[in-house]
Amino acid sequence: MERFQGIIGIFLILGIAFLFSNNRTRINYRLVLSGITLQIVIGILVFKVPPITWFFQQVGHAMGKLEAFARQGAAFVYGGIGVTQFDGTMKDYAGGGFVFAFNVTATIILVCVLVAILYHYGIMQRVVAVIARAMNFIMRVSGAEALSNVASAFVGQVEAQVMIRPYLSSMTKSEILASMSGSLACIAGGILVVYANMGFQAGMDIAPFLITASLMAAPGALVISKIVFPETEESVTMSRVKMEVKSNYTNVIDAISHGAGDGFKIAMNVIAMLIGFIALITLVDWCLIHIGHIFNPGFDLSLDWIFGKIFMPMAWAMGVPKGDVQNVATLLGQKLTINEFVAFKSLTSHKVPVISAKGIAIVTIAIAGFANFSSVGMQIGGIGELAPDRRTDLAKLGLKALLCGTLASYMSATIAGILI
Repeated sequence: MERFQGIIGIFLILGIAFLFSNNRTRINYRLVLSGITLQIVIGILVFKVPPITWFFQQVGHAMGKLEAFARQGAAFVYGGIGVTQFDGTMKDYAGGGFVFAFNVTATIILVCVLVAILYHYGIMQRVVAVIARAMNFIMRVSGAEALSNVASAFVGQVEAQVMIRPYLSSMTKSEILASMSGSLACIAGGILVVYANMGFQAGMDIAPFLITASLMAAPGALVISKIVFPETEESVTMSRVKMEVKSNYTNVIDAISHGAGDGFKIAMNVIAMLIGFIALITLVDWCLIHIGHIFNPGFDLSLDWIFGKIFMPMAWAMGVPKGDVQNVATLLGQKLTINEFVAFKSLTSHKVPVISAKGIAIVTIAIAGFANFSSVGMQIGGIGELAPDRRTDLAKLGLKALLCGTLASYMSATIAGILI
């Protein structure tokens, strides 16, 4: 029955995209079918082919090792600080205590350093270019949008656009939407490692699902964006995928220094967003509870309750088991309207518990993306700095990109749910 629900979910997601299409007669159905097929093939390889399943499990364990390596750097800095354990005892942070801010900061910094090193030696660019060429061949999308979508699986949503900076001014509106959508549907490598380790801390191995989400997001975002805004113009990069980004670092030491600095900025931004958003949510919930009590003293109205009702039909259609539908719907709402960090924190802390293994897989993939309202603002501002002449187009396409990025993540989660 849940597989049947998933099939309904695919048609529902595609139907929503079709409903919002600005030119239904120009939709390239070959591109749509090839993109969905690519997503299905990725899902089958990850979930149904034992050697590949084993490989991604090992990649997940490697993410856990990265957190352990990062902890060593944090332990040197924060050693001597006492951390209260679950049993009430105190433990030195360097001896294995856990503090969210310290661990997250250390992990993001280490991953950013590794990415900077790979970028300096040109390895990152070559990997992205190879995958983008494959996607360009299979889906017949332009080189610029293929590059930016694939790059979004490795680096941040604005950094991915740096790789196509020479083309931004000449890209069609459809290409810009596809590029923005891919960045919102994907999740940067450094943040992905953080979420994987949040799962490990909670005894949940969600790393393979996060990796799957990252792999499936690029073709999924292209599929949805090309339904919402089909290509009607001539692209200057339709038949070529050329990476024109060179390292700005003087040497590897310079790369490490810049990587660490960039990682610290990202980590501080994450911590600031969490403090601000969670504090605001608490304030809103306090107001909602008092409003609810006006009508019924026993009714505790909250944002989670509201999200659970609004997103319940989508959670059901994605194939989530019945007992988890409302809580998965709550997490979908948190991710879209607040951010994915809050949603993952709710999931891994069991504040919004998801019991079934299938429910955990589906919701992990569905919320593993940057598609939320604050990210749209970051994209418009960040890409606008790279191509000031396209700022008006970026602003007009912002909400469409949010829709496409969200539906792309839902599509990946639904396909995974059918296969599991």
